[in-house]
Amino acid sequence: MDITTITKLQQDLLFKVIASLKAEEAKAGISLNESSLAQQFEVSRSPIRAVLKHLSSQGITKVVPYKGSVLQMDAADIELDVPTDGKQPRQEQLYLNILMDLFFGELSSSFSEKDLQERYEANRGEIQNVARLLESDGIFRRSPGYKWQLDGVLNTLERHTESYRCRLIFEPAGLLEPTWDLRRSELEACRDRHIYAINNPTSTSASQLFALSVDFHELIAASSGNRFLLAMMQQQNRLRKATDLVSMHIQSSVVKSCQRRLDIMDLVLAGDNQSASAKLTRLLENDIRVMNSTYNNVMNVSHEQREQLLSSISGKNN
Repeated sequence: MDITTITKLQQDLLFKVIASLKAEEAKAGISLNESSLAQQFEVSRSPIRAVLKHLSSQGITKVVPYKGSVLQMDAADIELDVPTDGKQPRQEQLYLNILMDLFFGELSSSFSEKDLQERYEANRGEIQNVARLLESDGIFRRSPGYKWQLDGVLNTLERHTESYRCRLIFEPAGLLEPTWDLRRSELEACRDRHIYAINNPTSTSASQLFALSVDFHELIAASSGNRFLLAMMQQQNRLRKATDLVSMHIQSSVVKSCQRRLDIMDLVLAGDNQSASAKLTRLLENDIRVMNSTYNNVMNVSHEQREQLLSSISGKNN
């Protein structure tokens, strides 16, 4: 199945939907309910609708009157054609470019779509699509006319510290929620991806390392059974994307980063949430120390280094 015609964010959701169907050994003929899927993956109906529309365009589902989207093949037979050249779609590159400029303070707090078109040499449609993505991420906010304003960007040490302190309050607590319901198959798959990265550190990119981190933290939050904890974790992951991509590319150890999370997953899978919560607290406290000591190194890279980072992270040189 070709996935290059949808955005990276929609691709991520598509992978999750298909992984869930495969885990459930879903058979041809079952109905995929838009509302149920939105609730399951803690997203609005709009991205789910986009995913179902894409599945229909690929012949994997079919819209049937009074039934909605009906699976046309067994989930086990669904295959994804993932691009092998390492390059990201134009929209994802533009999205990442804007995130980087926001992180480094290159954009003012208010700007028009025309300003963005000229700065990034993009057409109006491209800018509008990316602006809507950034709006859904809680980073852009609409102003009257075609103006946009920044709504939430982690581009100061104080804001980063506040973000981590916020996560310290709710993330370890999620493991101790009375509604805890472990998503075992998803966490085991996440664990396998971490082990693969540990065994192949030199071939694990900053983007892949960030994705591993996002998957881990959101799975823990989702298993808490508290949708508000998951929503906060998803928001924190969106806000920290630019910073973490840069810092991970510059100095993160794939083995150490993945092993810390792997240790927590092993405790969770063994049913020892109390110890896992304490270890997650120590992981976040360590992240705060590292962030405080290395933040200036990240912020003070030259303009040329920024361009090299963006090019490398977005896969333009691959």
